[in-house]
Amino acid sequence: GYSSPMRRAGGMPHVVGMVQVGLRSVGSARLADIEAARAYGSRFVTAREIHAEGAEAALRHIPKGARVVVTLDCDSLDPSIMPGVAARTPGGLTYTEVIDLIAGLGRRARIAGFDLVELYPPADIDGLSALTAARLLVNAFGAIVRQD
Repeated sequence: GYSSPMRRAGGMPHVVGMVQVGLRSVGSARLADIEAARAYGSRFVTAREIHAEGAEAALRHIPKGARVVVTLDCDSLDPSIMPGVAARTPGGLTYTEVIDLIAGLGRRARIAGFDLVELYPPADIDGLSALTAARLLVNAFGAIVRQD
């Protein structure tokens, strides 16, 4: 399913944990996939938890000083600001929530890598997704530059 890249990453010896943020449903995952993810140390933080508690709902699962790689899946954002994705699902993260997560992560851990995935320009509306993605990347660059 769609979650198979994370499953493969979770099996790599240098990956000691994973925090998946912004989930609204299990998508193509089966119960066995979810149990396997939890077994290799994956934590799930739903979009609803971020809406209610803010970035700390996810950041508390990141060990202080950890080296982290961020994969920002555009599908995790609400389609009102990121319509250019293959599977629009309401209730996603807001722009402010994502930049708060990025900034908080930059203060808490060491961002060793960052990528933005699942942007699908043919589904974009008036370039909104491209603009949002560009602004998120600028915020990520800023968080990386400000690290010690």
